[in-house]
Amino acid sequence: MFNRAAIKTRPHSDQVFKAPTRGWVQSGNIVSAPTDQAEVLDNIFPTAQSGRLRGGCSVHADIGDPIVRLFAYSSGPSEVLFAATATDIWDTSSLGAAALASQTSGDWSVTQIVTAGGSFLVGVNGVDTGWTFNGSTFSALSLTGIAEEDVSQIWLYKERLFFIEKGTMSAWYLPVKSIGGTAVEIPLGSVFRRGGSLLFGATWSLDTGSNIADACIFVTTNGEIAVYQGNDPSSSSTWALSGVYDIGKPIDKHAFFKAGGDLAIMTSDGIVPVSAALRKDRAALQADAITFPIEDAWANVIAQRTTEYPITATLWQSQTMLLVGVPGKNIAYVANARTGAWCRYTGWDVRCSAVADDQLYFGTNDGLVMKAESGGNDNGVAYTGAYVPSFSQCGYAGIKVANHGIVTIRSNSGNNFVLSAHSDYQVGNVTPSSALVSTDSSVCGTGVWGTFIWGGSSS
Repeated sequence: MFNRAAIKTRPHSDQVFKAPTRGWVQSGNIVSAPTDQAEVLDNIFPTAQSGRLRGGCSVHADIGDPIVRLFAYSSGPSEVLFAATATDIWDTSSLGAAALASQTSGDWSVTQIVTAGGSFLVGVNGVDTGWTFNGSTFSALSLTGIAEEDVSQIWLYKERLFFIEKGTMSAWYLPVKSIGGTAVEIPLGSVFRRGGSLLFGATWSLDTGSNIADACIFVTTNGEIAVYQGNDPSSSSTWALSGVYDIGKPIDKHAFFKAGGDLAIMTSDGIVPVSAALRKDRAALQADAITFPIEDAWANVIAQRTTEYPITATLWQSQTMLLVGVPGKNIAYVANARTGAWCRYTGWDVRCSAVADDQLYFGTNDGLVMKAESGGNDNGVAYTGAYVPSFSQCGYAGIKVANHGIVTIRSNSGNNFVLSAHSDYQVGNVTPSSALVSTDSSVCGTGVWGTFIWGGSSS
């Protein structure tokens, strides 16, 4: 008589894949990665609690020609959004005639200053004569000491306008609260060691240990930062060099943005805070880069970028959202500015971007100014979100079979979704579900991804 051995059943258990609060991550150990980070996170914005399906976009203005720059003029509680093409500047709220026509470049650098004569927006591009705008009229910028068409970048520091002279190591400045007149040169060629030319300048808040003090920084094309403190460059007693520091090469004269008191610069090594550059040498900076979690994607963007379509970044502070446009690719890299978690938005042609009246806008190569995170579709086109969590060994090494899964989603509208499994640390084709096109602006961005559960039971 034979005793038949009992057939052993494979152990089964539930594996929880949490909401993607850590966002899209390409750095770190793939074998032991946390399950709240993503291999793929498309069109889902990572919040501190979950992942939110992004809102759509709608047409704010149709200019007709590719949008090169967007910028706003603040007047009391409201702001006017301007769009610049290669030849004209348009008031996006009133598309009659161009506000400023017959220019030869749309690559405007702008800043706003308040003087005794009012509040002025001032713009320069390094090719055309610059301009001032007082809320109703554009007028020619008038400088003495430097040709207006040689001024490529502008910023405000200590109530003074500062300028970069294109292709040189010279910066210039005006008297306090002035929008024209005699400009005074600041020769900086002897300050920098690695050559190149000045690319841009900016105001940066420096933590001195006892207080926060504003500093004026000058950045070169070869990735050197000179930090000056003081309020009057005409005297050594009121103007002093604090230090010179190295970063990767900045990618454009607009390749920086303020994040609180800090300043972040988009470089070949990633988006680097100036505060980190003061503490570490360039070799150690990449780990401190804001883009470190997506370093491979950033490297690909840098390798494929063109001078015709520069990479841009805008911080939407009220929504804690950083939008990095990758022109020509119909994608944008988006970060939660509070948590540092990244995702990718597809279907958006972000050639430039700006915030006006606390609303994010972006300009496209088709000549459209789009209102971002608006409505439940992309100008009538449906979109879907995709989340592939980091791989997990589910508690033990060995062959495993995914029997079924459930997903937790909170939404006030209908949802179509597809659940699939991927193995061996390889993400296969992520097949999108049949998207629901929302026509109700109140439901945009309300689909919230909670938890995936793979396992042998539904408990």
